[in-house]
Amino acid sequence: MTERVLLTGGSGFYGRRIAEALRRHDYEVATPGRPDFDLMDAESTRQVVRRMAPDIIVHSAAYYGGLGICIAEPVQIFSRNVVMGVNVLEAAAAAGVKKVMAIGSACSYPGGVVGDMKEADFWSGPLHPSVESYGFTKKVLEVGLRAYGKGCGIVGQMPIVTNLYGEHDVFGEYRSHVAAALIKKFADAVQAKAEKVVCWGTGAPVREFIYSGDAAEAVVRLLKSGYTEPLNVGTGIGTTIKELAELTAKLTGFRGEIVWDTTKADGVMRKVLDVSKMESVLNWRPPTSLEAGLKRTIGWYLENKAEADARP
Repeated sequence: MTERVLLTGGSGFYGRRIAEALRRHDYEVATPGRPDFDLMDAESTRQVVRRMAPDIIVHSAAYYGGLGICIAEPVQIFSRNVVMGVNVLEAAAAAGVKKVMAIGSACSYPGGVVGDMKEADFWSGPLHPSVESYGFTKKVLEVGLRAYGKGCGIVGQMPIVTNLYGEHDVFGEYRSHVAAALIKKFADAVQAKAEKVVCWGTGAPVREFIYSGDAAEAVVRLLKSGYTEPLNVGTGIGTTIKELAELTAKLTGFRGEIVWDTTKADGVMRKVLDVSKMESVLNWRPPTSLEAGLKRTIGWYLENKAEADARP
């Protein structure tokens, strides 16, 4: 029998790719949204979940952004994400939903981890202050899954997803992930025939990037696996922000100077996941290289630039 999945955030950047992957794997998918399905309203959330009676909830919705918004809006990021997560778990319990997957984030790892981040490191220390307000909400969700598992019999799963990029992302500087922010900077510079582009920080931090379509496929493979411990989802490949900027410049056709604004924060200096457990559990590796994924994303952005730039 086909299992029914209620996917929160299903019209968002990552959620729409999860919906595609779920359907590709023959799940029946519902992606309700506001105003009828308001995750900040407990009763709205409860009524929709009860009416749809899903077998599984995949909670992908989040109030998020890059380093800038994490620094500017710590209260909103913390409160909105915690409230949405608790409302989803409460609604699932009330409706008798037996499985909930909550999408986690590599921002939840402690800031002082040395080397690649293993799942065993998840609770080993404090988060980096720059992303604490967002990252800790994912820790709250992980504890919530365990609590509702013990108290209500809900089976919980949590993929810990590294930095995403891909089509339909938020490209405005305030809320964008780093890859999307750089794509917009360099595309705008090419369009304006600018001679230089200013990027945040020193360019030295090392990050890991996964194409959104690959990350969605990993989520569905995890859902089907039945594995219930938190699981890293990434490529295991570190790239400096400087390398990312230079590759983005090349792919957008920018030939000017890249200037680094060292008055801006770098954040944690290294964030790369150990994906050995993912490879073992899912018997899979992300197939899309960073260059290939960026080419796709840049192509989509240039074709849809006005619409993408207007998205808040």
